[in-house]
Amino acid sequence: AASGDAPVKPREDWQACVDSAKRKERSELDLKDWQKFGFATKRARDFDQLANAGDEPPHAVPRLQAQDISVEDFWERYEKKGLPCVIAGVPEKQGWPAWERWSGDKLCQRFANVAFKVGKSDCGQPIKLRMDHFAKYMHQQADDSPLYLFDNRFGGHKEVKDQLLKEYSVPPYFPDDYMALAGEDGRPPYRWIALGPRRSGTVMHQDPLCTSAWNTLLWGRKRWVLLDPATPRNVAKARTVMTEGDDDEAVNVFVDLLPRLRSKGLKTIEFVQYPGETVFLPGNWWHCVVNLDDTVAVTQNYAGRHNFAEVWRSARTGRPCWSSRWLRAMEKTLPALAARARALNEEDAFEMEALVRRNRQRRQRRNARREARALRLARAKAGAAFDEGAWRRQRAAEASSSDSDSTVSTTSSSS
Repeated sequence: AASGDAPVKPREDWQACVDSAKRKERSELDLKDWQKFGFATKRARDFDQLANAGDEPPHAVPRLQAQDISVEDFWERYEKKGLPCVIAGVPEKQGWPAWERWSGDKLCQRFANVAFKVGKSDCGQPIKLRMDHFAKYMHQQADDSPLYLFDNRFGGHKEVKDQLLKEYSVPPYFPDDYMALAGEDGRPPYRWIALGPRRSGTVMHQDPLCTSAWNTLLWGRKRWVLLDPATPRNVAKARTVMTEGDDDEAVNVFVDLLPRLRSKGLKTIEFVQYPGETVFLPGNWWHCVVNLDDTVAVTQNYAGRHNFAEVWRSARTGRPCWSSRWLRAMEKTLPALAARARALNEEDAFEMEALVRRNRQRRQRRNARREARALRLARAKAGAAFDEGAWRRQRAAEASSSDSDSTVSTTSSSS
């Protein structure tokens, strides 16, 4: 360095890992563009105002106490009617070990060397970071919309996953899990552990396959916005108010886009979720969530007695091959439910087996095209040293660990 200049501090290993993850997560951005809106700097006051705001409108969503509402009352008043609500006190009432053990700092210490999923690359491969690297990033980052640890495999390692799954239980209000009848193999992703830095979040979306969901927060605060299921997609996604240079990350939605949408008459429900609270989100409600603090949560989507018809109609077209297997599993274990599914098919004149055959053939052709293209590129890159057998083994290993079927979006690169 020149005389009088401070020496340039080398970047630490964790920073290089985070930078690599960022490039994969949003390949369209330069690293500096992760901070281009300045929500941690020049516009920090705008985000602080959001973080200090209450529910809008006041009492926007019903707030209940777990000790005061029975399962049957919840079903009648909320689930059957498809109405969102917030239930406080579930982790304490059920005695979740996670209530004590899942603060962000404790999780990071316990699983420091375990790699968790923080995103998905352009080609659908999972992007992972070691927990200790993610913890340093979370505490030091100044990104507008930071990387978000959102992992449906709970770390991937069996011993880690089993340990985490034992530390919470499904709240008693959501006893049904009809999709589990088909087993875990090939099942659409349905549960996640989420560790979100301040300002991270999920973009505006509807949950997959018309499933309902519950989300229990264990640390920090989240802000939710809900839109009526009938809201047109281009309106919900703020396409009608976005201008050049805008982004649709959660922080942008809350600070910039929602005020524009409300000025055009859109009715929204905004509320804050606090530690120990469980949000019930019925299927098809549009929602966007931003983390007001560093947060830890667990969430699960489900098909149950009150939303089965909507989920079945969505799954049989969105996941026809898996749904065919699901139907066979119903016939073995819950024949009455299988009869209900077949009745819905008949009512809708839905030819399920024909769709399954077409989908299987289309998928085989697509996979063959992708593999042939990847093989050509790999062979051209390696030249005479190319080992096709080793390449195929590596590709098979990557496919077996891929989370490419994940259906919940945390960035604007997917929906």
